[in-house]
Amino acid sequence: MIYTTKPFRLAAAAIYRIAYKLHHKLFLRPQPPIKTPVIIVGSYLAGGAGKTPFTIWLAKRLQEQGKKVAVLCHNAAWDEFILLQNSLSHSAKVIATSNRYSTAKEIQDKFDIILCDDGFEDSRFTGAHRICLDWEEPPTSWTKLWPAGPFRSLKQDHDESEIIHLDCVGNNGHCVNSPAINFSIESITNFAAGKPLTATAICGLGNPKRFVEDIRAFGINVEKAIVRRDHDKRFHQIVQAELAQDKDIVISQKDACRLQQSLLAHPKLHTAIQKITVSDNILKKLL
Repeated sequence: MIYTTKPFRLAAAAIYRIAYKLHHKLFLRPQPPIKTPVIIVGSYLAGGAGKTPFTIWLAKRLQEQGKKVAVLCHNAAWDEFILLQNSLSHSAKVIATSNRYSTAKEIQDKFDIILCDDGFEDSRFTGAHRICLDWEEPPTSWTKLWPAGPFRSLKQDHDESEIIHLDCVGNNGHCVNSPAINFSIESITNFAAGKPLTATAICGLGNPKRFVEDIRAFGINVEKAIVRRDHDKRFHQIVQAELAQDKDIVISQKDACRLQQSLLAHPKLHTAIQKITVSDNILKKLL
């Protein structure tokens, strides 16, 4: 998505900034630390940073160390909740909540680690470890905030001493520094290697452009891209309409969580499986 500095976008960004500051002052004032260690996976970006896939990856690594892990996500992100549950099975407790801090307070001492999928801007969490997935340099001006830009908060809104910055990159992505994490497409269901596939990409993610670029890099000829809003509840209707035209379709794992199993079994519906590669030096820092 290309962001411009049109007057109405700047005005909306200014209103967003004022609401952000008031909300934090009135409702998100710093609270006593949670007794159990809390790790928050977040980003300055409003969406599309790969927070949920990285949260899944990190939860699995922590469990391999014998840690009892609880994963908190926002209950409005119902598709992410399903993806977390499906990916972590019964080995971790996944909890959907509208108040991560309150829930963390309720379950403290019951787990070794509380892992938050997003919640980067929740300043009630004091003493938490924040992991920031960086795709661009953190913004310092409100003119870069949504909807004038792609960001939710500014660098000066956060205590940098609490943040571990991880540079990210996709198949066709770019980072200023060498990447700590690589996001790429590992496989696509029902796709025969070496067999050309022309398909429609249907995407309801925070960064649809990167998804389309990644599946093209995998070898799919994308003839059309249909972009839906994040957490779209009508996603299945769009997929059904395209399948009715006998079109091959590629969707993401997160988008697949919005569909019934009978639809997922359709031979012309393909799910792109994401792969995350984390550099060894970052592994040591995180674990």
